[in-house]
Formats: sequence, structure tokens, C-alpha cells
Amino acid sequence: MTKIAILTDSGCGITTTEAQTQGIFVIPLLVLIGNDTYHDGVDLQTQDVYQALRDGKYPKTSTPMYQSIEDMLRQIKEQGYTDVLAIPLSAGLSSTHQSIRLAAEEVGISTSVIDVYSTCLIQKHVAIKAKQLADQGLSPSEIIDRLNRVISTSNTLILPDDLDHLAKGGRLTPLAASLANLLKIKPVLQLNKSTQGKIDVFAKIRTERKALEHSIETLHETFEGKKVAIYIIHSAAGDRTQDAKRLLLEKGYDPNAIAVHDIAAVIASHTGLNCLGIQFIEEL
Repeated sequence: MTKIAILTDSGCGITTTEAQTQGIFVIPLLVLIGNDTYHDGVDLQTQDVYQALRDGKYPKTSTPMYQSIEDMLRQIKEQGYTDVLAIPLSAGLSSTHQSIRLAAEEVGISTSVIDVYSTCLIQKHVAIKAKQLADQGLSPSEIIDRLNRVISTSNTLILPDDLDHLAKGGRLTPLAASLANLLKIKPVLQLNKSTQGKIDVFAKIRTERKALEHSIETLHETFEGKKVAIYIIHSAAGDRTQDAKRLLLEKGYDPNAIAVHDIAAVIASHTGLNCLGIQFIEEL
């Protein structure tokens, strides 16, 4: 009899309590602050990273130790699971995909790795939906087919504030950051299947307000008339989230479909503070 385990990583921002309640297995990613290494969600929380950023530190991130992934897969197998659906953050952002595949071969458990071409709340959304479909008795291939249909059209638009932080983290060249600051350009970044799960520049706008309006209009054009889950994610950017939510409500979206969340610690390490993201994914 098939018994499917859902495995994700802490890039999705799921808490330990949520994971236990949902019955989802979570691999902690690593965050390096100074000379110290922390396991995201275990001995480091999102607010700890925000404080480090306020203190002028530049946290770095790393994929989990291979042994920890192998140990978790062994634990899953020992609990009687026959199959694993793994939903890590985008392969364009992390090598966790490959580590899971290699560890699964070593452990000897059937494992499919789904690329969400994103992270944060889209990743969490997909993991929870996968668990719900598994509980309904669908096979791994049926679950993958259903999830891939909504993943393929999902989109994440990111409005960073600290371009210098992005440059130091290697997500934006120092020259591009300097020019953008000088010309007062507000870049809109995107993360989706079309970018192969890598962060890419979508638009360059003159003002923050117009950047937000352009982002929401772009998403609205794609998803108008569809039932969607909308996630506003941010790193200590409360005022910007309220502006985003108000504009979405003006477009006619159901307030119950809009959720506001902190950006996960490992992602905020790269985006810096006062970053805003808007994620859309169609409901199954």
C-alpha cells in the first residue's frame, strides 16, 4: 500500500508547530551570521535575522548538510512511508533538489522532487496542497500532475528596498545597484517558471508607488477571473504591505484570499529589510 510523505524545507517559512499539525516533514536550511551557523526554524527564527540586518550584519545561507537530509529520509522510511514528494525551494536558488535526490538513492525510497520555481508562501502552499491530495488517496503521479498545472502559472514579484544589500549578497551587481540608487530607479524582480526559478529583473520603475501599482496590475492581468491564493510577504515592511493589500482589494479580490506573512529567514538574508513580495497561485 502506498504511503506518501511530504517533505519541504524551511525556505517556505512553515513553523515547527504548523509542520507537525499538517504532518509535513521539514529540512532546516542553514543561516550563517558572523562565525556562527544556525538551523533555520530550530535555533534561529525570522526575527533573529531581521535583528541581525538592523545591526548591519549580512547573513549568508547554505544548503543543509547532506547527512541531515539522508537522516530525515531514513526516518521517513522507518515510519512506513513508501514514497516521498519533496518540495524544496526553487532549484534556481538552491542545490537542495540534487541533495535530496542523491540521499533518496542512498536510502532506497522512491522520491519525486517538485520544482516550484519559487519559495516562501508558494512553496508552503504547494506543500500543504500536496499533503491534502495525498490524504485523499491520490497517487504520486496524480498529485504531481495537479500541482504542476498551478505551479506553471504562479508568479512572485519582488520589490526590494535595500539594493546595496542585494548587491553584497550577489543578487545584483554593485554597478547596477549604484546606478539604480543614483537614478532613483525601483526595480521589480520576478521569480517563476519563465525565469527557471531564478530571480530576474522584470521592470525598472521610477517611483515606489508606480512599481507597486505596475506589479499588481501585471498579476491581475494574468489571474483575473480565476480563484487564487494571494500572499503578501515582507521583511519588516508593514506600511508597504498595507498599500499592497489595499490595491488588491480595489481590484476586487476577496480579502479572505489574501494573507500577509513575514519573508522566511533564509530569504530575508538575501533581500534585506523593507522588502515586499506579492505571490499569486491558482487554487486547485
